Amino acid sequence: MSLLVPLLALTLAGPVGAAPPTSPDQWYAQGQKELKAGRSAQAALAFRRAAELNPSAANWRALGDALVGAGDLAGASDAYARAIQGYRDRGDTVTARALENKTAPYRQDAGLYVLNAATAAPVPGCAPKPARFEPASGLYLGMYVDETALRGSQISLGPGLEGGFAVYFRYFKLQPGIGEVFPARLAQAAKQAGGALHIALEPAIPLRQVTEATLLPFARAAANSGVPIFLRFAAEFNDPANEWSRDPALYRAKFRLVHDVMAREAPNVAMVWMAMPSRLEVLDSYYPGADAVDWVGLSLYSVPYRNGNLKEPTLNESPLDVLKPIYDKYACTHPIQVSEYGASHRSSAAPGQDFTGFALARLRELYWGAALKYPRLKNINWLNLDMLSSAFVQDRGEGRRNDYRLSGVPAKLAAFRELRDVGAFRTRFDPASPVRVPQPFPTRLKVQEDVQGALWVKTLDAGVKVALTLDGRPVPTAAALPYRFTLRAAELTPGPHTLELKVTSARGQAVLSRKQAFEVGR
Repeated sequence: MSLLVPLLALTLAGPVGAAPPTSPDQWYAQGQKELKAGRSAQAALAFRRAAELNPSAANWRALGDALVGAGDLAGASDAYARAIQGYRDRGDTVTARALENKTAPYRQDAGLYVLNAATAAPVPGCAPKPARFEPASGLYLGMYVDETALRGSQISLGPGLEGGFAVYFRYFKLQPGIGEVFPARLAQAAKQAGGALHIALEPAIPLRQVTEATLLPFARAAANSGVPIFLRFAAEFNDPANEWSRDPALYRAKFRLVHDVMAREAPNVAMVWMAMPSRLEVLDSYYPGADAVDWVGLSLYSVPYRNGNLKEPTLNESPLDVLKPIYDKYACTHPIQVSEYGASHRSSAAPGQDFTGFALARLRELYWGAALKYPRLKNINWLNLDMLSSAFVQDRGEGRRNDYRLSGVPAKLAAFRELRDVGAFRTRFDPASPVRVPQPFPTRLKVQEDVQGALWVKTLDAGVKVALTLDGRPVPTAAALPYRFTLRAAELTPGPHTLELKVTSARGQAVLSRKQAFEVGR
């Protein structure tokens, strides 16, 4: 509940006999005085008057800060959204993005969903026809593999990861004349396992030297493999450290060249254009065009500290908040792929500290958030690597290494394995097969079986308590996101019913609530 209405009843302290503020600048100055005095609610009232008189980004931002101090996160989120839009309207996308990142944890949300709905959820209204390899519903579970995981013609990922995946992912260098031209053994193993192959193809030659002649051996071998391939060429182009980032026009031309060669020689290839989640303001200059891109990807990692810097903890950073700008920008045109993801339970920045709880929360947020709230996020690939010891990443600074493994980490592995029990998470590459996907809880319900439900809860406080009732009677829920629950068919008698969700803090304070009235048909 917002504190804005109660704030209207407050009076601002000031010197007796002093004239009240009248201009936006005077109200802003008054707000700053209230903040210094520790009166956040009074400061919020002053900043709101400033914003009403002059709806500048700075005034909305100040109001957001004051409302956070006053404990009104819903009001703060609204004020920050107005500030972010104000920065964008004046062309300051860098500040807008920075404020979006900073204030994302304050955006709280809750919702009720059905996991076993009888009908398929509609695709986003703006989406065109499905892209190459895009499933009509659900998302592909993907997993990183390297040559050490190959056992003859089979892929072996270790205890707990048996059973196969829809996508197998690895890095590969484009280096004409050196080594193999294509990961043929892995392609055949992926095909035998019923999966597709996702190749991060990185040029080991200057971008200008990427020509049709250098691409043809790879393209023809890809075609001969007969396996569906997601080809991620020259990814993280918005990272200045990458050689291929230095000339956007050249990058666009070479990406289109790769697309054209694959379209002619290897129709079993879908092109993935993948960014990293920073410097998003430069994306347009690198975008090759909708006709050359099948999927839009993002590299995304949940780590305790940004770049290993203890002064920049990211323990409250949701991967969905990082994903959202890319999703909002491209999901109407392309399916979205989290091309590589990992949640760290160990960091070289803080040796000996256990971050397993953090990793579990972020894993659940990304995968279940994708299933419940992001219908065109169709593939997530887990990087099952210990970067503290892997030879593959030894060029990274000591403090920046993280352990993303599922193997050998029982709690992470168990949370991941839960996904495999839900049809929305595809473990085989079969785009045409229908699967049930989560849908918002409906207002009308035909009961043919027990209703399997889930709750989406996103709060700033990690220690919240979730309580669900059906017509006032408690409904047991799982202890962690997505708080799965079951409504027995026998309880869902014809007529009106009400589900009510209440979320409270560890101190018992109300945080969020949602009420869903629905009718069970006769």
